[in-house]
Amino acid sequence: MEKELHELLASGRDQRATDLLLREEEAVYVRINDRLVQGQGVASKALMSWLFTRSIPGSSVSEGAKGLDVDQAYEWDGRCRMNLFTSQGKRCCCIRLLPQKVRSLKELGVCEALPARIHAHRGLCLLVGKTGSGKSTTLAALLTALTEEAPWHIITLEDPVEVVLTARQGLITQRELGRDFLSFEEGIRSALRQSPDLLMIGEIRDPISLRAALAAAESGTGVIATMHSLGAQGTLSRMLHMFSAAERDFVRFQIAATLNFLQSQILVPWNDGLKLDYELLLGTPAVSSIIRDGQFANLKNCILLGRRLGMKPFEEQVGASAVP
Repeated sequence: MEKELHELLASGRDQRATDLLLREEEAVYVRINDRLVQGQGVASKALMSWLFTRSIPGSSVSEGAKGLDVDQAYEWDGRCRMNLFTSQGKRCCCIRLLPQKVRSLKELGVCEALPARIHAHRGLCLLVGKTGSGKSTTLAALLTALTEEAPWHIITLEDPVEVVLTARQGLITQRELGRDFLSFEEGIRSALRQSPDLLMIGEIRDPISLRAALAAAESGTGVIATMHSLGAQGTLSRMLHMFSAAERDFVRFQIAATLNFLQSQILVPWNDGLKLDYELLLGTPAVSSIIRDGQFANLKNCILLGRRLGMKPFEEQVGASAVP
């Protein structure tokens, strides 16, 4: 069965696909340049049964696994992330093909001053975008670049570990949900006792993990976190609305006091591929004041006025490399 899976993965990689979608006894579909097209081959019942039994100890091949939703990493001639689930009794799997090598910030067209800014100010650094916007690729490049600046101890909390990172100086400790820690809240709390210079949180999903991230940033530990959102205004609004109305003023002041930068990114068509475009908001005194006052609608104008400081609106980047 491994050979069958590896053939499907190799075929997807050869087509420069980012995702493969498998449903038992149906044609395989792949996502290329954000478009879903039929790929090569069929996801056999035997393959899907094997995937489920190897991933979920004790699951019954004959009965399947109802109500299942499991994330895990898988290594072959490369590395990928799998999400196993069921649909109307059929076993399904979505596979994200992960980058085979860590690219540089320059290659991606991302601001190369971010590592120095993180070293200087620490605080809360947010990298946001929709699913498939290249956050994992940017994050791997940023964390690797940070270890070129100084010998830091970087702790990552991931679900699952996607790109295996190598520090140029210092240490990168990669921890996986379910294997190394039980919840993001517990993982953040534990990490603060492990002498971190920087904590990377794979995804902020709820008020508990956001509250813990803000507390870590307030303590002086650098925090990089991702979220599924788009734009500075939308991201900050979403963060606040994770909390009750009674808590929002306090949270707004925490964000204003700790925000280092917020980068929101998208992939846009470029020649025969995709390129990265992004909006970058820096945590200047003016931005902190806007956040404290809750005037998020003013952030767009603040970004435009802050170009000389390194801020950047969407649709301004020129000459970025295509992102596979």
